[in-house]
Amino acid sequence: MLARRTLLAGAPLLAMPYIARAADNEGKAVLYTSLDTKIVDQILAGFKKATGISVSYFRAGSADVTAKVLAENDAGNIQADVVDASDVGAFILMKQKNLLRSYRSPAAQTVAPNLRDPDDAWVADRLTQAVIQWNTQKLGDHKPTSWKDLTNQRFKRQLTFFSSPTGDGAPRLYTLAKYLGWDLLKQYAALDPLRVDTPQLITQILESGERSAGFLQNDNIAWRSRQQGKPTDYLFPAEGLPTEPGAVGLLKAAPHPKAATLLYDWWMGDAGQKILVDGGKYSSRNDLPPPTGEPPISQLKLMTIDYAEYQKNRSDILQKMTDIFGGEWGV
Repeated sequence: MLARRTLLAGAPLLAMPYIARAADNEGKAVLYTSLDTKIVDQILAGFKKATGISVSYFRAGSADVTAKVLAENDAGNIQADVVDASDVGAFILMKQKNLLRSYRSPAAQTVAPNLRDPDDAWVADRLTQAVIQWNTQKLGDHKPTSWKDLTNQRFKRQLTFFSSPTGDGAPRLYTLAKYLGWDLLKQYAALDPLRVDTPQLITQILESGERSAGFLQNDNIAWRSRQQGKPTDYLFPAEGLPTEPGAVGLLKAAPHPKAATLLYDWWMGDAGQKILVDGGKYSSRNDLPPPTGEPPISQLKLMTIDYAEYQKNRSDILQKMTDIFGGEWGV
């Protein structure tokens, strides 16, 4: 039991053997997540090696993850134990529906108060910054320099961005509009940008040279592309950049509650968060370094929104996105 007792910095050691044994008896846990599968697979592999507990998971965009939880709740058949999503608004909604169990992990004590629910229904596990990414071979020395620079006519039919038909990606677009004006989004739309369903597709399109620049791309995906030596680079614009907290929570009706608690602690603990950072993500914990080669989060000008307000006005916001860009937005 020694390895399990030392999983969590600051965790009460006497409690850990009991939790681990109970979790072992449950045998498994189920995770619903919107996190990049490359990172999820590594975190869960490390968790299984340390605890012997297998975790199966469903991975989709935040809106689809939330919809699946809500549908299972309506049917009285919750399957997930732990939920992780990049839309805090989803957790606000799940809390309103009384689906989340309050729990403060000892491993999450260094997460700032503004990145956790006051009743401990959820806590932020990561921060995703929305950046400008481009193909270095296509643009050469004419790389984009700012959000405004992307409205130049040289980017006509050369831009790409992501937002799923259920509204994933809309919060960062709204954040940019809130700080820099809705006209900026209208100028982007006038350039006939290519809309794709996921951030991963932005990078694939840029790496292939099909388009030359992408706006509001996940920083970790852009980071990985550059780390792999692909012909891409990216920019943290000086005007500021939207940041999206990803969060994690425990479901009240979890079929495997003790295994879920252990997974939650591992996810927020040193080992899980190191894997996340090594994958290019910024941890929400303020005692951990940034990804390799990246500036500390304190040096970035971050644009944030009130997610409760966003959730309240979501239908109107998505309708505005439909009016500007066309297509389905999950209104």
